[in-house]
Amino acid sequence: MRTNKYMNKYMITMILTSILFLLNGNSTQVCPKILIDSDTIADIAEKVSSAVVNIDTTHEVKEGDIKKKSIDLGGIELHIPDIIPQPEAGTGSGVIIKSDGYILTNYHVVKNANKITVTLTDEKKYNGKLIAHDTYSDLAIVKIDAKNLKPAIFGNSKTLRPGDWVIAIGSPLGLEHTVTLGIISALSRHVGVTFGAAQGAFKYIQTDAAINPGNSGGPLVNLNGETIGINTFIIGRNAQNLNFAIPADYAKKIADRLITDGSIQHPYLGIKMGRLELEQIKAEGLPENTKGAYVVEIVPESPAQKSGIIPGDIIQKVEGEEIDDPTKIAAIVRNRKVGDKLHLRLLRDGQVKVIQITIGSLPDGETENEPTEKKIKP
Repeated sequence: MRTNKYMNKYMITMILTSILFLLNGNSTQVCPKILIDSDTIADIAEKVSSAVVNIDTTHEVKEGDIKKKSIDLGGIELHIPDIIPQPEAGTGSGVIIKSDGYILTNYHVVKNANKITVTLTDEKKYNGKLIAHDTYSDLAIVKIDAKNLKPAIFGNSKTLRPGDWVIAIGSPLGLEHTVTLGIISALSRHVGVTFGAAQGAFKYIQTDAAINPGNSGGPLVNLNGETIGINTFIIGRNAQNLNFAIPADYAKKIADRLITDGSIQHPYLGIKMGRLELEQIKAEGLPENTKGAYVVEIVPESPAQKSGIIPGDIIQKVEGEEIDDPTKIAAIVRNRKVGDKLHLRLLRDGQVKVIQITIGSLPDGETENEPTEKKIKP
């Protein structure tokens, strides 16, 4: 009996030891929790700020912009002094992505700029040059003549969760290296509907961290000091804390391709699509269980128009895959190349049609439609 008692104690000890070993063995797979205290945010901001830049732009006045006016007063011509428009100035932010002077920012920050001035955290100023841009993603690469810069560390935006703490760093209203704190309010926000099958290529991170004009192009940072988004726009002048960032995974991929290739081709059909609603089904006299994507509008001279697709068509299948949501079409085309051909099964006036369409390249300047609540690019 005594032997059995000791054996039982030994077995229990071994079992507990094994459980603790397994728990410790798995602990490396769990990200450590970061406790926020009075120094946490300041330490992260200090760590990240060297990779954040301020971008000032100027649209210089050309001679042709000078407006000359005169008034004829009953045979007397009165000349009004030349009206010389003042140079337009803008401000934004950017993220250093390579140590030899490559900076990622939003395209709308540097679009049409005659002069780009980049200011580092040590207040050194450099002339910047726009070397590549992608209108669809609203991302651009600016190059400065500098070496040994400290680039930002990009994190994995796919692991984010609503409620995660985030920090925004940028130059709102020209106030350089302003730090604001908030949380991720939501993920996978698709704001606005895109013409073409590039629709849904990325979905925005929504945050309540304060973002204002001048924050565009700056980083959204997690508590590890990693850039997980590029701040891009806010919604509405009257709304509060509705701010949106491009996920870092997508932004970094676009940035790398812009640096290596100089441009990007996005698959494009030229269709504005919507969900097929019950009212539309009834109006067409179709069974209530009819599924598909409703064609709202077709872009002139687009692949969709050339293939014969018209507003009111209901796209039911693409390459044999049933469609119950427009984003499915986007996902299919996004994984194809420009020049590939697709077969679409659609309904038109209750009749089935099969149409072949050749995927085009999204034209430069063709961007997302503005949503119901107006986008404001900070």
